[in-house]
Amino acid sequence: MKALVLEGLNRVICADVPQPTIGEHELLIRTAVSTLCTSDLHDIAANPFGATLPLTLGHEGAGTVAQVGAQVTGFQVGDRVVTHPVHPCGACRACRTGMAHLCEAMAHFGLNMPGTFAEYYRVRADRARHLADAVPFAVAALFEPICVCLEALAQAKLTANDRLLIIGDGPFGLLMAHLAEGKMHRRVILAGHTPFRLKHAGPAQMLNTANVPNVVAALLAANDGLEYDAIILATESKAAVADALVALRRKGRLVIFASLLGQTPVDLMIVQTKELEIVGACNDEERLDDALAYLTAAHATLAPLLTHTLPLERYQEALDLAASGQDRAIKVALQIG
Repeated sequence: MKALVLEGLNRVICADVPQPTIGEHELLIRTAVSTLCTSDLHDIAANPFGATLPLTLGHEGAGTVAQVGAQVTGFQVGDRVVTHPVHPCGACRACRTGMAHLCEAMAHFGLNMPGTFAEYYRVRADRARHLADAVPFAVAALFEPICVCLEALAQAKLTANDRLLIIGDGPFGLLMAHLAEGKMHRRVILAGHTPFRLKHAGPAQMLNTANVPNVVAALLAANDGLEYDAIILATESKAAVADALVALRRKGRLVIFASLLGQTPVDLMIVQTKELEIVGACNDEERLDDALAYLTAAHATLAPLLTHTLPLERYQEALDLAASGQDRAIKVALQIG
């Protein structure tokens, strides 16, 4: 079968690889669509998790069941499905204490098991969900991104009267804005610097901080001069961390969603004197069913975020768009099946 394989840093090829062989608790999925994630770009450029190469890339996928493992129930050949890339081991301390999403020995598409940028991929059956016929596969591939965005919002611990700031107008920031508005918080503001992307923020209030001389002043002005109850960092800008700490109210909460590689300066005096909380958001705490419900109900609203769908053989164009097409692209999908 055809698959996108990472051979080495910045070396991606479309190669012929063996079709996966499934275990008795697994499904073989014929891939329909797989979307590109910022983390795929990180893997290509830096391999930050030290994956053993060569490796088939991709982790955001949807398709149809092609084969069912001997011990699997509830699925049959031809079923439309969405899949989750994280496969907790179920035995480590994190799994035993309710933190399976932080599993110490997890398997993960595109890291230590073959990914979804291929004509077929295997998935453990408990990590798959049935997909309604009405939901297009391209939008369905947003299933796992919705899961992790729900986790970021949960980590913010918001109430109905809270004021939320999302910094970053990439695909995940936009998804969070849509999800947060559905929870009826007092105010949701999305700050970014790309007009094309900001206009896809849904009902959230958008703030363009490009060429703004004082970003913190602009953030506060957008919130009637008030500090924020919670801020989610959905950009890899380290400067945004400092801005966020200043823009938070006393006992406010900063959620680190974006991957900030390397060391990031943090003014701990602000953290101490305002009694701030800084928390991470990594993977998701089994939010598959909530994400599926949202995807099923809101797929038409989310469809405009899928700006480009390209065939597998045009993978380099797709990668380039995802990496540098902020003025014209949001979420880029590979049409595989």
